[in-house]
Amino acid sequence: MKFSTKKTLVAAVALTAVAGSFAASSAFADDSEPSPWLVRVRMLQVQTMQGNDAGGGVPADSIKVANRTQPEIDVSYFITHNISAELVASYPLSHQVQVNGNYIGGFQELPPILNLQYHFDGMGNFVPYVGAGVMYMRTMNVSLEGGALGLQQNNWGEDVQLGADYKLDNHWLLNADIKKTWVSVGLNSAATGGTILQLHPDPYIMGVGVGYRF
Repeated sequence: MKFSTKKTLVAAVALTAVAGSFAASSAFADDSEPSPWLVRVRMLQVQTMQGNDAGGGVPADSIKVANRTQPEIDVSYFITHNISAELVASYPLSHQVQVNGNYIGGFQELPPILNLQYHFDGMGNFVPYVGAGVMYMRTMNVSLEGGALGLQQNNWGEDVQLGADYKLDNHWLLNADIKKTWVSVGLNSAATGGTILQLHPDPYIMGVGVGYRF
């Protein structure tokens, strides 16, 4: 599954948000309804693909951005009982880069993700959800081939999401979540500033953790 353009995905997310906002005013009128704010802490496995265009004498799909495991925190706001917006935040991830198995350096990236989610009812304490949205990948501290190569700093992509919460009580819950992202990052020549090729790390982001509904 792959979206044709980022604009199509963003438009769909925006339309759903607008539709949900009409019900927001009454969604939490009942005192028995919990607060609209939910915070989760998860341990993530960021599993990247080995994907790149051919260029600069490098064959296609020969560059690998290394996988990474680290914690993250995300905040959700429930617009209605079933619809929420989730912001995934993390401190910068450090990645090593290999070409045909040979180490050429590394970089850091900050990857916040904003998703709109739909949570399903009718399964008791088990609450599955789906989501889609946009991700922003900002690269920094790039050190590739002794400084001969750079990376495009600001990069936008999209993602889809499947996850589930299991309610332990009215506040605490367990969570499992997987996101599939699509993002392209330009590999540049430090000497000329020109783009040599496009990297396609397209990571899967898998997480497990706990959450607290205020």
